[in-house]
Amino acid sequence: MRSLLWKARARVFGPGLLRNATGASHRRRALLLHQVAAFRAWAGSRSHQQIGQAHEIARALDESGYTVDVADWSERRPILDAAYDLVIDLHPRERALYDGHLAPDALRLSWITGSNPEFSNAVERERLEELRRRRGVVLAPRRQVPPFPRERFESFDGMLAFAGPAALRTYSGFRLPPVHLLVNNGYDEMSPTDPSRRNPRRFLFMASTGQVLKGLDRLLEVFAEEPDLELVVLSHFRRESDFERAYRRELTGLPNIRAIGFLDVSSERFRGIQAECGWLILPSGSEGKCGTITVAMSFGLPAVASEECGFDEPEVERLPDCGIGTLRAVVRDLAARPASEVRRRAEAAAALVSRDYARAGFATSVRAAFGAVLGGRNPRRGGTAR
Repeated sequence: MRSLLWKARARVFGPGLLRNATGASHRRRALLLHQVAAFRAWAGSRSHQQIGQAHEIARALDESGYTVDVADWSERRPILDAAYDLVIDLHPRERALYDGHLAPDALRLSWITGSNPEFSNAVERERLEELRRRRGVVLAPRRQVPPFPRERFESFDGMLAFAGPAALRTYSGFRLPPVHLLVNNGYDEMSPTDPSRRNPRRFLFMASTGQVLKGLDRLLEVFAEEPDLELVVLSHFRRESDFERAYRRELTGLPNIRAIGFLDVSSERFRGIQAECGWLILPSGSEGKCGTITVAMSFGLPAVASEECGFDEPEVERLPDCGIGTLRAVVRDLAARPASEVRRRAEAAAALVSRDYARAGFATSVRAAFGAVLGGRNPRRGGTAR
């Protein structure tokens, strides 16, 4: 009930500013642009690991000597009434909420979770055009976002990033500040599924919005011609009515394609569904360091993904490209692999998350980034050491 009341109020008046998110009493102040809702007491869902990551960033700022206020990254109303000594700006825009509210020696960090918007925007447009030529369908873009303003983007004191090699290359046209890579963790509390339950002929597609950018259209066309193979779809495809109409037959009329919708990955229903799948498949055209992959591997679900998903570890099978012919060949090959290999790859996926993508890894990477950015500054002693 509290959550419904808060959401209703936020729709009318906006989420506002959450002051002192950690209950600290430091003289210096930090502003975290993320989501106020993620810090409400009822925000217990872990359907996206950025909720826990935002809390960890706030704790790390507290440990570094900052009182942390939180505002929505998209907030544009003039809600600030303090001068901040440090700002973490998720997906910076031309006009910033904190303009006019910075201390003279304030530090500003951008927080980037994907590829350069100019790249991802172009990839989505190209995929939509390719779909038009291939199938005669015109769909609306879903993942178009404003490009980063060059002067502001290059002026940050540092850049926090979920980014693999492919995503970093998309920023080659910028003179970037020091880049601090963060670990896009999975879920430590999720015990891996018994690998013997996994069916190598059943594939899971999992994403949020932007079905064409994520490659669902191509997978649906592949599996429509592979009746002996199965595809389970967990995404927000129902929010994209034109996509749903264009692929109604594949989404609702084929026995080997089970289109469910978006699920909370902490739910028992999700656990049961993924346990019967042999592979996560994600032919996405643009990512940073894809959290969907680390979520899947937390359950011991082997992943096969595009280069753009950001993983070069051998535990994640790489798609040569995202063409329909390639996808068809890949799913046929994976489906034919013996149970012993599925078991081996499932165990390797779970081990990779435990070793390199645990929550402790994210916590360590955040504190290392703050240590590098703060340098000689010691907020607990009240200023900048020079």
